[in-house]
Amino acid sequence: MMLRFDRMVATGFAALDSGIGDTCLKIVNGDTHIFSFTGVNGGIASWKLVEGAGPLAADQQLYDVAISQQVGRSAVSRTFGDQTHLILDVDNALGLVSYDLSASGTIGDLHETDGLTGGGDISAAAQVSSELNDLLVLSHSDTGRLGTYRVDDFGNLAVVGTVSGHADVLQTLQSGADQFVIAANTTSSEITTYRVHHTFGKLAKIEANSAFETLGINAPTAVEVVQAYGKSWVVVASAGSSSLSVMKLGTDGRLTPTDHVLDSLHTRFESVQDLAVLEVEGRVFVIAGGGDDGVTLFTMTQDGQLIYLNSFADTLASGLQNVQTLSVAHIGQELQIFAASQHDAGLTQLNVSLAGLGVVQKGSGTLTGTSGGDMLRGGIFETALNGGAGDDILITGTRSTTMTGGSGADIFVLRQGSGHTIITDFEAGTDTLDLSDFFLLRTPSQLEFTSTAQGAQIWYRDEGVEITSDGNGPLTSADIFGTGFEGPDHVPVIIETGPDANAAPGVQGRVSLDSSAANPALAGAELRFTPNSGSTITVQANALGEFDLEMPDGIFSGELEIVKSYDIDSYKVSSLDALQILRIAVGLDPTFGPATPENLIAADLNQDGIVSSMDALIVLRNAVGLPTEYPARWVFLDAETDLSAIFETNVRYVSGTQVTVTDGEFATEMTSILLGNIELI
Repeated sequence: MMLRFDRMVATGFAALDSGIGDTCLKIVNGDTHIFSFTGVNGGIASWKLVEGAGPLAADQQLYDVAISQQVGRSAVSRTFGDQTHLILDVDNALGLVSYDLSASGTIGDLHETDGLTGGGDISAAAQVSSELNDLLVLSHSDTGRLGTYRVDDFGNLAVVGTVSGHADVLQTLQSGADQFVIAANTTSSEITTYRVHHTFGKLAKIEANSAFETLGINAPTAVEVVQAYGKSWVVVASAGSSSLSVMKLGTDGRLTPTDHVLDSLHTRFESVQDLAVLEVEGRVFVIAGGGDDGVTLFTMTQDGQLIYLNSFADTLASGLQNVQTLSVAHIGQELQIFAASQHDAGLTQLNVSLAGLGVVQKGSGTLTGTSGGDMLRGGIFETALNGGAGDDILITGTRSTTMTGGSGADIFVLRQGSGHTIITDFEAGTDTLDLSDFFLLRTPSQLEFTSTAQGAQIWYRDEGVEITSDGNGPLTSADIFGTGFEGPDHVPVIIETGPDANAAPGVQGRVSLDSSAANPALAGAELRFTPNSGSTITVQANALGEFDLEMPDGIFSGELEIVKSYDIDSYKVSSLDALQILRIAVGLDPTFGPATPENLIAADLNQDGIVSSMDALIVLRNAVGLPTEYPARWVFLDAETDLSAIFETNVRYVSGTQVTVTDGEFATEMTSILLGNIELI
C-alpha cells in the first residue's frame, strides 16, 4: 500500500486557503464532506468527497465580523439532535460559538449559546452520546477546568459539572460498559482519562493511570481513538518527542502502552502535529505528519503494534512543508488523505488504494490468506503462515513460525522472543524484512549475517531467521535491507507488572475464578498461562479482576500461575503477625490456637521451607513499611491441593493449578494466601 499524491485543492481565495489550521470530516446526507478552517480574518470551506477524483466545492463562509479578529485556527464538528454545528475557538467569547451545517453541506448561521461556566474560550471539545444523555465536554482555557454540559435538540447547554484540568485535545471512547474521556495537555505532557457517569454525565478522574509515563511522551499534539480487534485503542502523537504511542484502554479506564515509535531518517513525522486513524474492513490505518515535510503511513496489528508501510516526502507540487493538520476518509476503494501545511496554501490530497484488501487473522497451526493483501499473525504454538497472492503482512507468533509470502510485495515481521523463524520465498527488492521489534537493533551491521546457497541466515542475540530466496539463490545483506533499515525506531514498551504493580486488596481463602466475570481476588494481579507444548501467555487483570487470555478457539490444557502484590494500605500484615510467627519459630502455638497448614504457608515469608525468627523479622519490616528483600505478597494454590504434610520445618507446596481453557474461557477454584498474614484477617 503506497501513499500517492493526487492533487492540490484550493478555493482561490487567500482568506480560505492560507493558514489552514484544522480540518474535520462529517457525513452529510450520505456524503462525506471535509471542512477546512483558517484563523483571524479567515473562514470555512466545505468540500464533498468523490471516489477517484478531487473533492467538489460545496460552500464557503468568511467569518462574521463579530468574531473574525478573535477566532482561532481549531474547530470541531458536533451533532445535537438533527443539527450539526461547526464549533469554533473564539477568544473572549462567553458562550459556545458555532456555525450551523445544513443537510446539503452548506454553512448556515452563526450562533452563540448563553454564557458557559468558565467562558467560551474553548481549547478542546468532545461529544459523549448515550441513551440517557447527549453531552458536550469542553476544556475552558480561562479557568483551567473541564466542563460537562447536557445538550438538547436545539443546541441549548445545561451545565452538569466541572472538574479541574486543561486539555488541548479531547476524545471520547467506550471500553466495556463505560464511556471515557481522554484528555491531552501539550504543555504538561499529561494524558488523563475520565469515566463518564452513566446517569448524571459527570466526569471522574481515573487514578493510578501512569503506565504510559515510561514512554517518554513530550508535548502531545494529537490524540485519536479507534475500536478494533475487539479492543479500545488510543493513539497519541507528540511533537516534542517526535513520537507515536499506542495504548489500550481498559474497562477500568487505565491506559496500557503497546507500542512507541520515534521518527527516523526514513519517516516523515518529526515534530508531529497531527494524526489520523481509521478502521477499514477490519484493518486499522494510522497516518501522521508534522515538521518533516511529508506524511507517514502505518497499519496497526491486533496487539497494538505499528507496522510501517511507507512515507511520502514533499515535492515542489505537493504542498506538504510543515504539515499542520490531517484528515482521512474511506471513499469507495481508497483512502483519501487531506493535509494542510503551515507554509503552503490549500489542501494536499493523497491517496491509498484499498483494492484487494485481504483478511486479518491470528492463530496457530496453518493460516492461509486470500488473493488480497492479508495480515496474518502466528499464535502461541508453532505456526505456518501462507499469504498467497497480494501484498501480505506476515507476523511471527511466540513459537517457531514458517512464513510463505507468495506473490506480491510482502512484509515479514519478526517479533522479539518468537523463536526460530523460516521464510521460504523472500523476493529481493520487493519483499521487506521488518526487525524493528528487536531490542536496540538499529543497523544491519549489528546482525550476524551469513549468505547461503539458497538464501541467508540471520542471527541477532538468540533470535534466528532462515531465509530462502524466491529464486533459490544466495542473498546478501544489501539484497534484504538495501542501504539500511527503513521505518521508525521502535522503543521497547516497559510495563511494570506482577508483584510491583497495581497492588490491591485481595480475598483470603478459597476463591472462585472465572475468565468471563469479575474476580475481586485478582484485582491488579498478573496471570501466566502456559499451555502444554505452548509458550506462556501473560496478562494483567484490571481493577475488577477482569482479564482476557486472548486464546484462540479450541481446548487447551496447561498451568495457571497467579502473581499478586500486597496493598500496604490494607493493613493486613501487622506486628501481631510477626509475634505469632515468632511463637511458632520457638515451638509455641499462636495465641489463637494450633497453626493450620495455611497459617504455616503464610508464616514462611521468605519461602525457604522453614518457619523461623527470620520470617518474623521480615514480616515486622513489612508491617512498618521498611524495605525488604521479601515483600509480602499473595500466593494462589490449587484448592484441592493436599496440605497435610506441611509442618513448621517442612513448608513445601506448589503454587498454581492446572486448568483447561475452552474457546478462550475457563473457571477454577483456588486457595489465596497472603504471605506474612498469619492472622488471616
